[in-house]
Amino acid sequence: MDRPLPTLRGEPLQITILGAGIAGLAAATLLARTGHRVELLDERFVIPAVGTVLGLFRPAQEVLRRLGVLEAAQELAAAPERGTLRAADGRVLADLPSGGALLLSRSVLVRLLQEALPVEVRTETRRIQDVRPLRDRADLLIGADGVHSLVRRSGWPGRPAARSHGMTVLRGTTDAPPPEISETWGGGWLFGITPLAGIGTNWFACIPEHRTPTTRASLEHLRTVVGGHRPAIDEVLAAAAPERTLVHGIHTAPAVLPVREGTVLLGDAAHAMAPNLGHGANTALADAAALAEALAEAPGPSAALRSYALRRTLPGQAWRLGSAMMMRLAMLETGAPLRDRLLGGAPLSGPSGRGS
Repeated sequence: MDRPLPTLRGEPLQITILGAGIAGLAAATLLARTGHRVELLDERFVIPAVGTVLGLFRPAQEVLRRLGVLEAAQELAAAPERGTLRAADGRVLADLPSGGALLLSRSVLVRLLQEALPVEVRTETRRIQDVRPLRDRADLLIGADGVHSLVRRSGWPGRPAARSHGMTVLRGTTDAPPPEISETWGGGWLFGITPLAGIGTNWFACIPEHRTPTTRASLEHLRTVVGGHRPAIDEVLAAAAPERTLVHGIHTAPAVLPVREGTVLLGDAAHAMAPNLGHGANTALADAAALAEALAEAPGPSAALRSYALRRTLPGQAWRLGSAMMMRLAMLETGAPLRDRLLGGAPLSGPSGRGS
């Protein structure tokens, strides 16, 4: 059953959102539709050039329905029923049912969310270096500005910075159909293959920290690390091109209560996580919906923020911690043979697009 948009209970608020990613765009739409005055700021409003895949599970799909973009997302997504978790030698360690996930390009999702923005939302392209003026002029400041959130570092005690996990992630797409749907765990590396909108391949890999001045050189290094283990991986990497590949580290946000004195954190700013459970985008959408509901239901902003914190702190932190544990398990090096023997035949939950 579709959930109706909440209605505004009190006076409309002047809300400033910093960050026009998934969390910021979704929050701007939901809050403007419930009657608040919303401005959305980012240093650039761009659609990602490399559209790697996100896994969107049923709760996130419900938020997309409320945003009015679910049907379009379904038409542009892949929805495989299952995949496999494999060892480096190709042995199947576990079956991975999809859990009803949609595998959707991040570029497509951002475009759909941009198109859904109500005309009442005021957007401004600007680099923000000091959030104090934003906090002074708004009834509520929302930090949806990512793992290295300026809002979090400016407004929380101790200026909590993100933590690096010493890993390098490479993600990309190709036009060839996927040879299989799988995630392979080697000794200190992983490699995943999923469909891209049913017509191409999305791939992702994680290796110990190793970045070079060029994407081409990083891709060549990846081939030396994971190449030669499995034909499906070699096939995908043979088609991979630098211009359709992203290279970045893994950073996670510190554990903080996501509300403080008229300021609230959403998405990666609140609980950026490793990509290994594929729930970064899902928690971002859930945060946006929960905040809109809390502001509509509570008697005032302070009560709404307390309600939001009760609803979202534990789920966000649970996914953050669970993703970190899964990353450590997947990236085991010396313990990989024992891990693979213990995993053999054990049911695990689902292929995601990773890339959270």
